[in-house]
Amino acid sequence: MTLKVLYTARAPFISGAERALLSMLRHRPRPRPRPRNGRGGDVEARLVLGHDTKLVTLARQIDVPVDIAAFPKRSKFGFFVWRRSVRRLERIIREFQPDILHANDVPSAQAMSVLGARLGIPRVVHVRWGITGRDLAWWARAGAEHIICISQWVKDQLGDRSDTPLARSAIDILPDAVDWPAAQGTPAPGQSEILNLQSEITLGFAGQLIPAKGLDLVIEALGLLPPPARPRLLIAGEDTQAQGAYKAQLQALAQTRGVADRIEWLGFLPHVSDLYKQVDVVVCPSRVEPLGLVPLEAAEFSRPALANRIGGLAETIVDGQTGWLVEPTPAAWAQALTQLTDRPALARLGANAHARAAEIYTPGVYWDKLLDIYNAAARSDV
Repeated sequence: MTLKVLYTARAPFISGAERALLSMLRHRPRPRPRPRNGRGGDVEARLVLGHDTKLVTLARQIDVPVDIAAFPKRSKFGFFVWRRSVRRLERIIREFQPDILHANDVPSAQAMSVLGARLGIPRVVHVRWGITGRDLAWWARAGAEHIICISQWVKDQLGDRSDTPLARSAIDILPDAVDWPAAQGTPAPGQSEILNLQSEITLGFAGQLIPAKGLDLVIEALGLLPPPARPRLLIAGEDTQAQGAYKAQLQALAQTRGVADRIEWLGFLPHVSDLYKQVDVVVCPSRVEPLGLVPLEAAEFSRPALANRIGGLAETIVDGQTGWLVEPTPAAWAQALTQLTDRPALARLGANAHARAAEIYTPGVYWDKLLDIYNAAARSDV
């Protein structure tokens, strides 16, 4: 049996939500001799994007057809633009005839919610950041059969939905999967690969260069340490929202704190694994983080994580076992950085992180749960 799913994503640039989408689509169930225990045999996917970005090419490389259709907000001032976008999406839906409509992000759920109700197609909405149930219902104005939250923290932010169009929606917590092989995860690296056998500890940061990612905390913390105790910091990411202005601020901060010589700016890496292989510990200083995919990606390479004790990071990292959680202040970060000198301890925590991620966050586990959600949505009364 083939389950046809039409995915929508606003996607003005590639960030964590889009990386999670690509991982999900890359590991989707393909045709097999017989279906698993009533979960359906395979998934035929089609993707509708709100913007023509590199995501189009990346999706097509994994055999997912892509259409471009704007996802404007519905308003009295943009009514005609909204109506054209709905008509465009409706033509795609009627051509593809999906069994499920799945919005990868809240902004792409608006037209999908309306059309699913009109055409009798079950709808699934992915919630990837903190938003109240009332605000979510403004986007999914015609309701949805299922809501997927990527963490317990995201679910908690929804609060009461009882007086909204989403009052009857089922809700599930399904953390994003790391992009490991779908069956059993990857084998744990050998000891020589686990330990970065250099004379100094190397930290790695991966993400957008925006204030919410908190990279300034790490730079400030490095400045609080005496020069011999400062680890190296490799930064993989670009300033996609401020056209380089915020990156320039961070570089100026590094100069002011006297730590510019300890930092290497790698820019955007097509394969973020190139970063994880070079470092001993990944740092996640985000001030807001609905889930925290970086610690899970780094766990494939048995790298532990040091992160702020906020949001979903407190769920993806087990403090003292797979990494460390600290308060979001430069002083707390500086104190934590001084403790990253015990390489056998780093190796133990990295191995724990790998084992936990392989058990909970791999694509095979993810798709078993997602197929259950799809089948439950398909049985719902639209």
